[in-house]
Amino acid sequence: MFNIHTLIKFWARKDPKLIFHEVKNTKLLADPFCGSGSSGFCAIFAGASGFLSDINPVSILIAYNVLNGETLKSETIETMREICLEIDNEVYTLSNLEKVNYAVWNGDEVILLKLASGKETRDKSLIKEYVVMEEDLDIRFWYPKGKFVYPGTEISFRDGPHRPIEIKDLFTKRNLYATSKLYSHIERIWVRDRSQGDLLKLVFIASLANATKMIPHAESSGPSWKLPRYWLPSLREERNFCKTFLRRLLLLHSFKRKWSTIASSHQITASFDGEIVTQQKKFIHIFRADALEAYSKLPKLDIIILDPPHYDEINYFELTYLWQKWLEGSCNDIRFNDYSYWSKEICVNRKVGKDLEWYNTKLCEIVSNYVNCLCKGGKAILILHNRDKHLLKETIRRIKTGIKDGFLLKTSYEFLKFPSSTQGLHGRKKYLCILKITRAS
Repeated sequence: MFNIHTLIKFWARKDPKLIFHEVKNTKLLADPFCGSGSSGFCAIFAGASGFLSDINPVSILIAYNVLNGETLKSETIETMREICLEIDNEVYTLSNLEKVNYAVWNGDEVILLKLASGKETRDKSLIKEYVVMEEDLDIRFWYPKGKFVYPGTEISFRDGPHRPIEIKDLFTKRNLYATSKLYSHIERIWVRDRSQGDLLKLVFIASLANATKMIPHAESSGPSWKLPRYWLPSLREERNFCKTFLRRLLLLHSFKRKWSTIASSHQITASFDGEIVTQQKKFIHIFRADALEAYSKLPKLDIIILDPPHYDEINYFELTYLWQKWLEGSCNDIRFNDYSYWSKEICVNRKVGKDLEWYNTKLCEIVSNYVNCLCKGGKAILILHNRDKHLLKETIRRIKTGIKDGFLLKTSYEFLKFPSSTQGLHGRKKYLCILKITRAS
């Protein structure tokens, strides 16, 4: 099976085999917390149709562009190569024609350059040249404005950089220049060709973390966004964004060339306004909707996947906020101009008044509504995880209390077997809880 998790870092990802095992031999499924589209991916492989939804517009963009049959055109790839080469020569290439893969910063000082040749250098003259090159840059391209606070409030994100900063402050001047110039070209392509532009936007946001100051310098692991929050490590890497972008561009291109043949068996559509679309042939329809409301639009279902945000460990609005600000863009893309949905996101976030009681109440309401959409013999799969088994048991107890007669319930607990961001930076073990609810009558 393809590994879609290599395309973009989406937090709390799970092995698609977990879902595939449940959806095979079914005809119609729904997933109101679709995230990056794992359930639709499995449905296509299993030959099932499905309705995928999420309250987060970034999830709709990711899921649709991962699952649809669109591929990157050769001219699109070549154009992006040329733009990246131009930017690479402007901001990452020294006068001796050595290209910089990354610079290591200790606080506000560059202490080391890692060159494309594989050499590391602490040569003060080269470092000074690299620093002066950045100082001389004139950022004349659009980039998003804003702070890491909840829109309409002064409430800062739960685990922000520990001091108020603007979005631009998450980037060095060099990488803000590189990202803003590259994105200006992506938007030009998007205006001419929406499908190609959206694929490029997917690559851009998948690469974006590596353009920020959030990449710690560590010998033990590769460069990645390691913590589910915005943070500024004191010893960090300033990565060559062009190299990161091109690597992910080719990764998506390789995936889509193979995937397009498989996806051709289904009609794959997306709606950012909540519209429900069905097709005569097998289909996957991805639409933006609140999980508390989406069930009312659905027909009877064979299987429902319920994989909600997990307690107070993952807050998708915060994590995708930076992506959404770029996606809205200078074109003011109306698909991404709504930031108010944070108040409805199902999570535990005491800073905005959502405690465990609020989370359990909302989740019980969602599960109760969705199981009533099941046809006879249909099954709902609720997937939760947490380090605290007692919290899981209390949530499951509350949910079971709200389920009416006529359903069979089975609960299992085990440690996560698939290494993922859900285990956190320190690899702490978490329980995976699966509640299966089968409609018997």
